Order: sequence, then structure tokens, then C-alpha cells
Amino acid sequence: MLTTSYHTHNRYCDGEGEIAEYLEAALAAGLEALGVSSHSPLAFPNDYAMRAEDLPAYCAEVERLRRAYAGRLRVHLGMEFDYIPEHAADMWAIVAPLRFEYLIGGIHYIGHAAAGTPWVFDLTRQGFEQGLHEIFGGDVRALVAAYYERVRGLAAWSRVAILAHIDHIKTWNGDGRYFSENEGWYRDEVEATLRACARSGLIVEVNTSGWRGSSATPHPSPWIIRRCLDLEIPLVVTADAHCPEHVAAFYPDAEALMREAGCSALAVLREEGWRMERF
Repeated sequence: MLTTSYHTHNRYCDGEGEIAEYLEAALAAGLEALGVSSHSPLAFPNDYAMRAEDLPAYCAEVERLRRAYAGRLRVHLGMEFDYIPEHAADMWAIVAPLRFEYLIGGIHYIGHAAAGTPWVFDLTRQGFEQGLHEIFGGDVRALVAAYYERVRGLAAWSRVAILAHIDHIKTWNGDGRYFSENEGWYRDEVEATLRACARSGLIVEVNTSGWRGSSATPHPSPWIIRRCLDLEIPLVVTADAHCPEHVAAFYPDAEALMREAGCSALAVLREEGWRMERF
């Protein structure tokens, strides 16, 4: 049974509900550990990330709840850090003084929109189409290459423990609408990225939220999970929950997928740090 969920978003960012509601949902789902991981503050206007001025309250609330739930649920203080190379130094300066137990690294931005702000590719299909044509001239292969190059940059940056939704660029690619994952160029991009993860020691998450999206598959796709196992890259299953009822969404499906792929151990956060444990 899968008993941890380290990727969750709440009212401090673009999630719905109080942190305590997520903890109660985790207990109801039979989990042993829950990580709180709101989106880190960004260095430009946006409507989904946490505000920098809310960081102290966020950290204090998680610490209070950690004490309140001691003995019933392990509660971990985390954050999803949006890796944007041109803004990373400014954003890291906001986050670095605080003592997080772990950081998840995610890529949601590639290039710049017409207004000069970083372009977010995963909010809507219309927005994806617009960026594909305005920034990449309709060349989806160039877009995908730019995405995976940025993921490899995040791996080399080496300040996060978990790599979020490694193949997030397929968000709007249901039924192979824009590219085929079987094409050699795509598999080469993924392979180079996985090898970068292996070199850096990153944990790669198996993110069940993809089953809720248009692609109707987890992040990453099963063939990438098998390749992670080949390369001995540690894995963790997460739900990327944005509401309390999703803290363990699709976990039975994920467990079946992991066992079918030959995975018998996952990364678990303990007091001494991350370690591999059988499930």
C-alpha cells in the first residue's frame, strides 16, 4: 500500500482548502505521511503562487500542525520551487533563509510571452497553442527540446530533492495531438534528461494528477518509469493534490502500475532524510 503523499497545494497558493483539511483527508485515506508543498513565490506578477509575505505564516502553520498530529501522521514542511533560470537567483533568495525539509522542483515556464513575462505552458490548451506558435513558430519539437533542456538545468542546479512531473510537457498531448512519445527524437530528449537525474541523485516523482488531466496518463508515462528503474533512479508516488480529497487520488492505479513495472521500493522521508523502503 502507498502510504505517503508529498506533493500537495492548499489555500496559500492555487490549492483549495486549509492545510488541516489535507491532513484529515490523509488520515482518512490511511496515509502515514503528508508533505505540504505550496508553490514558491515568483519574481513576477502571477495568480497561482504563494506570496512572499505569507511564507512565515505558512511555515508556522505547518510546524503547529506537525506538533498537533504527532503520533498520528508525519507532517513535512516542503515547497514546490518553480525553476526559471533567469529568475532563479532572486527566487532562491526568498526561499533559502527558511528551513524546509525538502523542495520539489518543477518546470511550468519556458521562454517569454509577448508582454516579456515568462510563458506558462500548462494552464490552458489555448495558452499552450498560443505560445507554441508565437514563441516557437509552431515547431513542437523545438518546444519540447527547450522544455527538457530546462529540466536538465534543474537537475544540475541540485537544490531540490524531488523532480516534479518530469514529462509535464505532454499535458495537452492526449492521443498524441502534438507529438508521439515513440519518436526517436522525443525518446532521446527523455533519455538525456533521465541520465541527468541519475547523475544528480534526484528523486523522480510518479505524479498521479496526470490521470485527472487531458492526457489521462500519469507523469511520467509507464515507459519512462521503467527506464527510471533501469537507471536506478529513486521514485516516489505523489498526488499533486489541489484539494483535500485528492491527497491519495489514483493511488491504487499507481501501485498496480509500479508493481507491474517491477518497482518494489520507493523513497520515504524520515528524520534522518530520504531512504528507500519496500512497499
